[in-house]
Parts: sequence; structure tokens; C-alpha cells
Amino acid sequence: MDTLISNIFFSDFTVIFCIGEKSMRKLLSMKNVQRHFGMPSGIVKALDGIDLEISEGERIILLGPSGSGKTTLLNCLSALDSPTSGSYSFSGSLVPSNDSEKMTRFRRDNIGYVFQFFNLLQDLTVLENLLLIQELAGSRDEERARELLGLVGLADEIERFPAEISGGQQQRVAIARSLAKTPRLLLGDELTGNLDSKTSTAVMEVLVKACEAEGITCVFVTHDESLVEFATRVIRIDSGKILSDENVD
Repeated sequence: MDTLISNIFFSDFTVIFCIGEKSMRKLLSMKNVQRHFGMPSGIVKALDGIDLEISEGERIILLGPSGSGKTTLLNCLSALDSPTSGSYSFSGSLVPSNDSEKMTRFRRDNIGYVFQFFNLLQDLTVLENLLLIQELAGSRDEERARELLGLVGLADEIERFPAEISGGQQQRVAIARSLAKTPRLLLGDELTGNLDSKTSTAVMEVLVKACEAEGITCVFVTHDESLVEFATRVIRIDSGKILSDENVD
């Protein structure tokens, strides 16, 4: 499963944000991170001196136009890509780079994912979708799986198949599944992109509740700026540089 996920690079995102309560405990730190790509026309500086700290439980939105460097930044945060230079530490330890095996292990131990398309296995029940992820992570725990499904309001749906529940409910399953291995950092790609406004709000409320209950920091991408209400900090990036970093009341 991680091999499949590790091959997914986040595409042209408009907004990235993190969900959780702000705390004083630092989760990750990037210092003077550069990511350069060699192109026929010359060197492209996708990231150009990024300094960033994220505390456990923060809710952060990263805004920037196409080509601003936000996708590359997200890929480096998730260890899907390695910086050209600079340092990236996570929970006090340097994040591995340019070593696919160690980077995969870092993602497996620390990173969870929620995507726009639910990616549930249709021939497995709601509960079995969670148990499979646990098994792949090396720790099957049915009691915890049931607890997570209860946390996202699906305690009565655990024996149903994905096709038998609504889109909003499927996304809740995807959220619970992403939490099943207790990631330190949860990443999302347009997770409400296929949902209507009312359902999107309901899913985000569930997500915030779940992340707070689990103590997980989350980073998400969205084109829906109405979801800004779930954030506490906004960072603007362009040309590979952070232009502004402001707390949100």
C-alpha cells in the first residue's frame, strides 16, 4: 500500500491547510530548504530558501498560484521528494532524503493520507478497509478500528460495503482509515472536492474532531476557500519563497 502511495505526487494544488489545535510543541522544521530542477531552459528553483516550523496540532493554510512551489513543498514535507539542500527535521530527527527505503519507512511511521477520491476497496466492508491498512502497517487492532469508525460517526455502518453508503460517509471511512495507523502528520488532497458544500462542512467538522481526539496534525490541499474557517494560520508562497505567514483569529 505504501509503495502505491509513495508513487503519488501531489498535483497542482491551490490551497494547503493543517487541522488541529495549535500547541507550543514543535513537530517539524525546515531551514533554508531548496529544491531545484534541471530543465532544458536552465535551473528552476521550485523552492528557494524555505524556513518553516509547524507545531503539533496546528491548522495551517498554504496559498499560492500555480507554479508557486506549494506542490513541491508538500512533496518534501511528506518525503515523497528530497530537498536539493537545506535541512528538514521531524520530531527532532532529520528526515531521510535520497534514500527510497528510508523515506518509505518515514512515511509509513509518520504520514497518513486522505484523497479526493476515496480509494476504498469495494469488495471489503467499511471495517475491513481499516483492518487492511492496519495489517499492512503491521498492527491489526479491530477494537481501535471500531473506535475510529465510531469517532467519525459510522459505528452503525461497519458491515456495509462502500457502494452501500453515501459519498460523505465514504470520505469519513477514508478519514478513519488514514488515522488507523496513528500518523503524526495527516495529508489530504482535495478531500472534499467530490462533495457538496453542506457535506464538505460536515466532513471537515468530523475531521477536526477526529484529529483533535487523536492528537494528529493535518495538512490538506483544497480549492474551496470556504474551508479556511477550519484553519488558524495562513502562509502565502510564490516563486518558491514564503511571502507572508499570519495567524488567523
